[in-house]
Amino acid sequence: MMQPNRLIHEKSPYLLQHAHNPVDWYPWGEEAFERAMHEDKPIFLSVGYSSCHWCHVMEHESFEDQRIADILNRNFVCIKVDREERPDIDDIYMTAVQLLAGRGGWPMSVFMTPEGEPFFAGTYYPPEIFAQIARQLADAYQTRREEVLQSAREITGVIQQVVAARYEQMEGEPDPRIIGDYLQQMRQHFDSVHGGFGNAPKFPPNTAFPVLFWLAENLDSEDALQMALRTLDAMALGGIRDHIGGGFHRYSTDAQWLLPHFEKMLTDNAQLGWAYTEAYGLTGHSHYAEVAREIYGWVLREMRVEDRAFASAIDADSEGEEGKYYTWTLGEIRKVLPPTLADLFCNVYSVRPDGNYREEATGQLTGRNIVHLRAPLRQIAAELGMTPGDLEEKMRAAREMLLQARLQRVPPLRDDKVLAGWNGLMIESLAHAGVVLDDEGYVQAAQEAARFILQKMVDDEGRLLRRYRDGEAAIPAYLEDYALLGSGLLELFEATEDESWLAEAKRLANRAIADFWDEEHQAFVNTADYHDRLLARVKEVHDRSTPCGNGAMARLLAKLYSVTGEENYGYFAYRILRSLWSPIQKYPQGSDSLIHALLLLTGDALEEVPDAGEVQSMMPSTGLPVNVQMHIMEGGVMIRFLMERGWHINGAQDVPEELVPTRIEMSSTLPLIFGEPMFPPPDTLQTPDSAQPVPVYRGELRVVVPVIGIGEVTQDTGEVRARVTCQPCTDTECALPQTVELVEQVRLQLRG
Repeated sequence: MMQPNRLIHEKSPYLLQHAHNPVDWYPWGEEAFERAMHEDKPIFLSVGYSSCHWCHVMEHESFEDQRIADILNRNFVCIKVDREERPDIDDIYMTAVQLLAGRGGWPMSVFMTPEGEPFFAGTYYPPEIFAQIARQLADAYQTRREEVLQSAREITGVIQQVVAARYEQMEGEPDPRIIGDYLQQMRQHFDSVHGGFGNAPKFPPNTAFPVLFWLAENLDSEDALQMALRTLDAMALGGIRDHIGGGFHRYSTDAQWLLPHFEKMLTDNAQLGWAYTEAYGLTGHSHYAEVAREIYGWVLREMRVEDRAFASAIDADSEGEEGKYYTWTLGEIRKVLPPTLADLFCNVYSVRPDGNYREEATGQLTGRNIVHLRAPLRQIAAELGMTPGDLEEKMRAAREMLLQARLQRVPPLRDDKVLAGWNGLMIESLAHAGVVLDDEGYVQAAQEAARFILQKMVDDEGRLLRRYRDGEAAIPAYLEDYALLGSGLLELFEATEDESWLAEAKRLANRAIADFWDEEHQAFVNTADYHDRLLARVKEVHDRSTPCGNGAMARLLAKLYSVTGEENYGYFAYRILRSLWSPIQKYPQGSDSLIHALLLLTGDALEEVPDAGEVQSMMPSTGLPVNVQMHIMEGGVMIRFLMERGWHINGAQDVPEELVPTRIEMSSTLPLIFGEPMFPPPDTLQTPDSAQPVPVYRGELRVVVPVIGIGEVTQDTGEVRARVTCQPCTDTECALPQTVELVEQVRLQLRG
């Protein structure tokens, strides 16, 4: 076996997976940056996580290839990062990927200067393309150094504005009537057929469920309730649910929730366990409780590590194949189940002789089956002339036999590192379920995990640590760790009435206020002063698969204020909402956790769900399916396009003559000299009417227009104007092109 590289001394399972690569990997740290400085080499940064399928693919294709390793080792200093250990690094450089590549994802591939300033970034690359990119960038760094450095400086300037959320006027007066706009956005994106929001790939809307259920319970919103329940019902039928072993996979590659990426994350299952439990509490329908109990059964069986804390994730791949552990051939099922039961099971769970599992890249059937329900069990029972109870009893027996057979297979890798914030989510979920489902065992499991973290993941100064594995706790905790663990402990207090949990929740909140509050910008940053100093300190506004740092913290503070009546907590929660109000108001659907905090603080002022538009939207409207905004940043302007589902706009170049390219023309009453707009690479669309693929942008597009010079200044205030032309299209037809004029008042702040 090849001699291990430096990653052999790390604790992260993801880094250890790469410890025997021929690439001369470094972990993130001073040693790597000092070598890059000393040898005058750029840095190649690769970021991923242990259960990421495409991370495994790129490792096998590129990082295990001696030829590609030689290119990297000769020309770069190579750094490997586990994004789950270091979300601060991931946040900053993912912004670079999104700006430069137009989309994000993992594995993340970033080329940067020895100072850590990125000049090229993307995600997965096939091996030949990756080798070509590496050679070209190494050559550019040696032969066109100043051009590369200038590009890196410009990109870094944009990143510093974006991740710190300083590119627009943020402040405003929070108003709970925004909930009308929130529900309108949710309705617009809701898939009424298959549940969920948006099209494929489809992710569980984890952070939306608490808001939707709050509105259903407190304001009798039938819309909110039905969107939540329809989504939970559809997910419970689909292949995204592990019907044999319990729990949910990460996301679905299709709109029907059938074909998942098979990794399982602690965070998803914590939040979905909470959601199914809450659905049961609100409706009394037992099938929601059953799904929740299956989630917790899987968690307690397969995700507990030493002293009863919880592991982070389980991989998608086993024996070199994604999904092999979870899928079945008809023959495999017939070997396990008696013939009559096998026939019934295959009918109920849509098992076919030729399989239903299609390989994602080719669409070809693999001969294997993703077990899923074609309809609710009670409906299938009626079709078969059986009672629901009789069918469920037979299916429960079949699932147990298949689970025992599956446990004999080679299992996927479990990432057994313990993360403080992720455990906090599961602690909160279990404590809540213990009360609603009347199961003291869940509360006990939550308490055991909480004791583990408070005993083993706190340093000598009382600060929380992010990660524990193999006897070592390390990495200063981030804002999300304090906020999510604090919420878990507060839920434990409400489940047990044990005052010690409340005291610990308050201690974590107080510590977070002391270490993470940014007084200048009136919100929380993700890293404290004692963390590594990176290109910028991230201030999160919008949620992803978990609540953003400010949203999680605002919810904790709002709950503490409700429980204790201590005004300091309500004061800080309100200050977060006030300082971030503009982006919340512009995109409430992406701000679930902050909206939830607002409802916890001031929702009592509402007697019913308000109509959309009662709170004036700050989003300039074109009356089109494309919304265009202008944000003033330090060093330039950002033009932001938000496109409704099913619509796109054309690229800026290489557009067929019959279509209109997207154009941005800048002017100002101040002596500003604007550079060319920085469009990220577009997607492509092949249409029947065009011989060549059409460059297009979908979803959200951010274009940065840098200010490259300033003439003689005679006044420090004036207007910046953007004239934006775009043509909204669907995949089959185009609307007339539209031109939007945007104007912002600005004041120059010259330095030096």
